[in-house]
Amino acid sequence: MTTHSLTLNCIFDAPTEKLYSAFTSKHAIQSWFGPEGFTIPHAEVEAWPGGNYRYEMHSPTGSVHIVVGKFRELVPYEKISFTWCWLTNDVRGQESLVTVHLSDRAGRTALTLGHTGFASDEERNSHQGGWTSTFESLSQMLAGHPQPVESRITVVGNPLSTYVRWVRMALIEKGISYALDPQEPHSKAVKALNPLGKIPAFRAGDFVLVESSAILRYIDEAFPGPNLMPDTAAERAKVEQWISSINCYCYDPMIRRFLLQFIFPQGPEGTPDREVIDVAIDEMKKLLAMIDSAYGARDFLVGDQLSLADLELAPLIAYLAGHPEGKDVLAPFANVMRGHATISRRASFAQTIPPAF
Repeated sequence: MTTHSLTLNCIFDAPTEKLYSAFTSKHAIQSWFGPEGFTIPHAEVEAWPGGNYRYEMHSPTGSVHIVVGKFRELVPYEKISFTWCWLTNDVRGQESLVTVHLSDRAGRTALTLGHTGFASDEERNSHQGGWTSTFESLSQMLAGHPQPVESRITVVGNPLSTYVRWVRMALIEKGISYALDPQEPHSKAVKALNPLGKIPAFRAGDFVLVESSAILRYIDEAFPGPNLMPDTAAERAKVEQWISSINCYCYDPMIRRFLLQFIFPQGPEGTPDREVIDVAIDEMKKLLAMIDSAYGARDFLVGDQLSLADLELAPLIAYLAGHPEGKDVLAPFANVMRGHATISRRASFAQTIPPAF
């Protein structure tokens, strides 16, 4: 091994044809490429001399790493050579060269990888660890255990929850695939992730987050896709103000003391408690007037683009709009209704409509 270069030698229990395909087939590349736990949801492969490639690698914690290059030499079942360059914010890093030699060993394949042109020993050592883990993923694929193409993200919680819906809507807005694990608060599955038993919980590989606000900020910062927070400090502060206000002041009267009074009546002889409901309605009207004023002539709470504040508010307004008395309470607030109509047309809203109580 020379300075700023690395060489790895491996034996794989598969013929050279399969190893060659693993480096040149888009489908195969997406099933193994990248260190353990990484996925390749997007790949472009032009497997011919001079052809380009682009691999978008997602880590289990949501960071995205893009590598690009050109195929230099392709000798079927014997040699694959390609340039290697990290792409960060559309800026290309230093180019290096990867050369893979394959040779038959009685039906098995001896693989030698050379990677040259690193700027430093530190960079070389980092890539050596990455290639070593990547070849472990390759062994798993050859053994019939390919890694998933999509990021392994799970939202844990009851889809009826406004907070669970908030998180799901944000993932859809960012274009991120996820699985929903519908669990009740304080269930065994939830407590395994959050000892307090609250939902939602968020899991990406071994990375776990609880508390919806923290989950939403992580989703927005860690993943590619449209920003769900404004660009300016003043507007970001406004969004934070609305997130806090909706959580602290709106949820209790709109959901706990209004909607849930009809679903789980706690008044005389099992009827809804009108005194509790009427007080909640008075509070809701004051809050809706404040929100209506914030909308003004815009379709969003802050600025001219969708933000986390809009996503948090939408599930609450949806529940009110779906209840006869709630609909009447909303009727005078034209700006709120216009803003809600705007978000109701988005795919993130349609795809997360909760089941009926």
